[in-house]
Amino acid sequence: MGFRRGFSLVRHGAGLPSCERAGKRGFSAYFRSLKRKDCFFTKIAMMRATNLKPFIGIFLMTSILRLAFFTSLLATLTACANQTEAPSRDGTPIMVWATLYSLVEARSSDSGVPVRSMSGSVIGPSVVASDWCAGALAGTMRVGGQVYNYAGTAGAAQANCSHNPSERVRFTTSPHTYGTGAASNPLRPFRSIACDIGNVGGSTPWVAGGYPRFGQQIYIPAADGVQLPDGTTHDGVFTCDDTGGAVTGNHIDIFLGPVPAGINAILAANPFDFVGHGDHIDVEAILLD
Repeated sequence: MGFRRGFSLVRHGAGLPSCERAGKRGFSAYFRSLKRKDCFFTKIAMMRATNLKPFIGIFLMTSILRLAFFTSLLATLTACANQTEAPSRDGTPIMVWATLYSLVEARSSDSGVPVRSMSGSVIGPSVVASDWCAGALAGTMRVGGQVYNYAGTAGAAQANCSHNPSERVRFTTSPHTYGTGAASNPLRPFRSIACDIGNVGGSTPWVAGGYPRFGQQIYIPAADGVQLPDGTTHDGVFTCDDTGGAVTGNHIDIFLGPVPAGINAILAANPFDFVGHGDHIDVEAILLD
């Protein structure tokens, strides 16, 4: 018996008047009718008549194949999510040695040193002398929520700092949270570095007879995988976002972000083993293309 013939039997209920009538009287009557042998075997005959076995087999096989496909797809996507694609490290091999600088968290004091502009005008509160000197050396300090950046040197000495010419440093206000780099760009903690790009006194060519471009990136393998204070992991990539009068040749200066004044505080905030106080240790790096 073919499928269409079986369909006709089911549709029209040929030969099944009593069972058909039971079904029309409601579910209760229908299920009670199944207890009758004639209705029970009639239903079996109907299932055979419709020849559903091939279709059930096809349905089950299709479902199994779909399940296998989506399981494989899910496993692939999970594996991809757990893998971090290594960024390109193509570039010029170089050697660098590093120091640290920060956004100095300076304390105000009525008897301290005032923050002045290049014209000599007072543009900020007076600052504890030692903090003022630290901010002058770093080039960036924050007092009372306002960030001030190095603007140059001018006028007479304002403080007795151990590092000349910091005593004559003048400042300008910065619109950025952590200070301003050499091209009015925002400084980024643990990412921005000061580099010799050939524009300061004493500049020395150090990259294939020349200099890196401003904004060019440097990859330092020794920094790759270092855990930062915020819990993230460094990828070893820094950007030449700044310059410094004492940063020449293959010397780079890593920006740490906000740190209280004092060398001990800076060293405590330093997560990089390849940078130390007073050390001059060359480490391998790549100037990225």
